[in-house]
Amino acid sequence: MSLPAAAERPPLLRLLADLQGAVEELLLTGLAAASGASKQTLGVSFEAASRMRLLRLGFTLRVATEELGRFARNDPGFSRRRFSFFLNRAWLLGRGMREALEQGDEERWRKLTAQPVSGAVEALEVVGVGVGKRVVPGTFAAFEFRLRAVSAAGDIASGTPLVWSAVFPLKPGTDVPPEAFLHLPQPQGFKAAALLPGSMATIRNAQVSAERRVTLGKESKVEPGATRFTRWEDVLAWDPASALARLRAARPGPFDLDVELQEEVALHDFQAGEPETVEREHLLRHPISAAGETWHVVTGTGPEDAALRENLVAWRAAPQKGPLYGLLHYESCRFVLQPLTLFGGEEPIAVQLAEGTFDAAALVKALKFT
Repeated sequence: MSLPAAAERPPLLRLLADLQGAVEELLLTGLAAASGASKQTLGVSFEAASRMRLLRLGFTLRVATEELGRFARNDPGFSRRRFSFFLNRAWLLGRGMREALEQGDEERWRKLTAQPVSGAVEALEVVGVGVGKRVVPGTFAAFEFRLRAVSAAGDIASGTPLVWSAVFPLKPGTDVPPEAFLHLPQPQGFKAAALLPGSMATIRNAQVSAERRVTLGKESKVEPGATRFTRWEDVLAWDPASALARLRAARPGPFDLDVELQEEVALHDFQAGEPETVEREHLLRHPISAAGETWHVVTGTGPEDAALRENLVAWRAAPQKGPLYGLLHYESCRFVLQPLTLFGGEEPIAVQLAEGTFDAAALVKALKFT
């Protein structure tokens, strides 16, 4: 990606300088003694980075802000290790990007921002395969939709995995199920629920990156399909040999995360076991046995992961036929699985989403308007 235009650089330089100063204060004084302004700067920087499409910096700040919110609430799920890692990563990115701007170093800017190169797609027919949920009370609710191309479109072949994300800012002190936001109209006029597992839709006038992330603009449209998808055997395939080859070829750098080397997998004939508590991180690690291997599902202990924990408890009672679709990454010599969708019944089940009704008026109040 090219350097920003000259007129865009001064506000961006101020943003990066403020971010660097805020991170340094947090590291020098500690969270308890840090000023409210420094803590607020992280949230402001996250919102600004998202608006400017600085995705790598935005993601890093989002996680740091999430942990900062947990600390402020005395949430037992607060992770010192995760917070310090992403806070330091934010400083490295911010400092490097600032120097690249000041020196006009386009190559360095490109490497640090890791901006995807996107191409326009006129019409793309997709089906929802899975959805992941991430919630920080009083900050944001984020959903990541895993899609499949149902037919070819340009250089996108039929069956190509695609990703679309939606992030909803939240007001502090509100009590609305995160799933309610899936029924909130997007700027393009559709509801995110139109892309839930099993639903078909046509996406028009969108941008699709080389990493197959879908970005919607002002002219984009999402038209819900009239039928449900049933040809799941065509999309729920996983090749362990190819995954092993990708793992062996990976050369991680200083900014790479374990979770960035992901595989989409589908487990058949699986069963969950009793979880163990990871005391230091306030997490639960649930074993799942499948294909002669042990996979681990990591959940928090708070209400945000309640739906997934309930499903894991149900899967302990007896072997499950599945297939169970999810995302796999490798961490500390373990297969770490993020379950997304359980197939095999009349309809796919999004295992991270809670069922229930919600109050539309309360949903509007929960939005964070600026």
